Amino acid sequence: MPRCRQPIRDPRMLALITIGGVALATILTVVAHLEPDPGMDPWSLTISDYAVSNRGGPMDIAMFVLGAASLALPLGLRAARVRAGVLPMFLLVVWGVGLSASAIVPTDPIGVPMTMDGYIHRYVSVTAFVCLPIAALLLARRLASDSRWQANLQSVRMLALASVLGLAGLYYSAFPGERVLMGLVERVLVAVEVALLAVIAVRLYRAAGPVEPSA
Repeated sequence: MPRCRQPIRDPRMLALITIGGVALATILTVVAHLEPDPGMDPWSLTISDYAVSNRGGPMDIAMFVLGAASLALPLGLRAARVRAGVLPMFLLVVWGVGLSASAIVPTDPIGVPMTMDGYIHRYVSVTAFVCLPIAALLLARRLASDSRWQANLQSVRMLALASVLGLAGLYYSAFPGERVLMGLVERVLVAVEVALLAVIAVRLYRAAGPVEPSA
């Protein structure tokens, strides 16, 4: 009988999957902004608005790739036997699943009354973007005494706090601000959270490798 393939258990390989997903998603996002449809304004329109205008295009793929690749991160932490705690691991999974789901279930085009799909997209994506900084802050707290993670914990905390501020700015822009510069605020938030994800993945790759010599 053919042997079943063993799941990937190398934490460094799993970290590289997340890092590769971040890189690919970044490239696809840039491509999506190079030749947008007429009337698409990145200052006021969200990434989801870009995605729904070109279903199956680079922005859709970028969102799905980033979400799917993110799921390798909690697997890598577990494979490396990092004592991250149940809640941070769960929140990382919610981030990855939520981002992938928001790519599969599109928002509604601008000017169209919001449908059930639109509501699902909105709340799934918001949940994902809330979960990542919380997971990062909890992770930084749990790993404060782990020497392998010391080099990047301050960066993780700062990026997580910047994400929280970005979420507050996005809320203000979406509701009291009546979508003023909503596209810009969202893109800044996305850039910060992607950087946060990349920092954690790179630290996992290094921490799971050979023991680093002490200074």
